[in-house]
Amino acid sequence: MTPRFHGQKFHPGCMFQCVTWPKIPKRNGHKKTEDTIEHALLDEIACYEYIRTQAENIGQLELRKEMIRRELACRAELAEPSFERLLRKAYGWICDHGTSIVRPALALLCIWGFTFLAWRGWAAQEAAVTTWDVLYHTGGRMVPFVGGHAYVEEHTLKALRAAPHVLHFLSAMAAILSPLLLFLMALALRLKFRMSV
Repeated sequence: MTPRFHGQKFHPGCMFQCVTWPKIPKRNGHKKTEDTIEHALLDEIACYEYIRTQAENIGQLELRKEMIRRELACRAELAEPSFERLLRKAYGWICDHGTSIVRPALALLCIWGFTFLAWRGWAAQEAAVTTWDVLYHTGGRMVPFVGGHAYVEEHTLKALRAAPHVLHFLSAMAAILSPLLLFLMALALRLKFRMSV
């Protein structure tokens, strides 16, 4: 059941711990229920917006954070099938609408691990490239604004440059995705430590 507090004014003593919030309605493709689900989503968005503003007024930042997450989840479900909807859904999957630190950290670790294993498999056949060189190279690509080649010897650098294009493509993808995942982690940390958004 959608929580309705319209017209109510929250006071600092309001308690919302141990509350079981309703599940967010999902669009399941049936045309008969499509209008009903859309109406329910709009209703929930209005309710969560109201609770969010009231929670902000009384300084309950955890409640505000939960309402932001639920409101964004409803908006993602309400969006028409498009690239925007895909982005909204991906934002929910990757970082639970800006509230999860673990999900983007795990994604970052998986990307780095996969890239490292791919490079390590290739480096096993190259005498000039050691495991430490691979670790330094892949780790340097994952951290934005770090070149990763400043202290690499010239013969090692030549061997790395001669690696198959697939490995360079993996490194490029890791270099593109890692700042995004680090940003999502920072966003969740900001909310976690009760800083204003």
